[in-house]
Amino acid sequence: MPEIDLYKMLNRFDPAQIPSIVYGNKSIEDNSPNDYPYTDTAAWELPSKIFSKTRYRNTAFVNQEESDTFIIDLPENQDAITQATLLKSEEDQVQELIFRIKWSRSIFYQESLANKLFTLFYDAKEEDPDCLGIAAESLRNFYNFLQLHPNIKCPTISLTPDYDIYASWRGEQNRVFSIHFLPDGDARFVIFKPNDRHPTRKIRISGVATTDILMETVTPYCVEGWISE
Repeated sequence: MPEIDLYKMLNRFDPAQIPSIVYGNKSIEDNSPNDYPYTDTAAWELPSKIFSKTRYRNTAFVNQEESDTFIIDLPENQDAITQATLLKSEEDQVQELIFRIKWSRSIFYQESLANKLFTLFYDAKEEDPDCLGIAAESLRNFYNFLQLHPNIKCPTISLTPDYDIYASWRGEQNRVFSIHFLPDGDARFVIFKPNDRHPTRKIRISGVATTDILMETVTPYCVEGWISE
């Protein structure tokens, strides 16, 4: 492969233009005069009319099939999805899901539930503007659960420290059924029910199941009978 005379190539450009910096890499052989030695930290000045002022990494001159080619990498952060963009995207998903609940025909307490969710969301954002407000996939998991079981009473809802949805139903004799809706489609549940043999004591059952089979999983504990209309 013939060697490239870098000075000859630089003379192609108009020296009157304001220069910007374009970095080379170690694979380029140093054929420059002694007045302008090439080192690991050196750089060639090229007219900004030809190239933008953006600094490019790992650039190189190569000779391919007797034609000179200038190879550059795009800037590292070009079209990068920033953390703020991801956060905004998740916030949009949350609000869309809340509106789905608000307009749902299968959830008969849809408006009051949607209002409560909006309150939780805005309260969390007010406390920490950089937080999720509500974890979108946890809310989606909760929404899917309500779609599967439209006869369930409106739960008391709150947020976990990770901004997941935590729903709870209370019944007579201090019965409690609570669900933590995880973002991955699972649900952690806990049941408190009376102990018939020891009236002053309670029975506690807990576990994890995917949301679609959760109510089947807790069927032996007769939960659906007192959390449904």
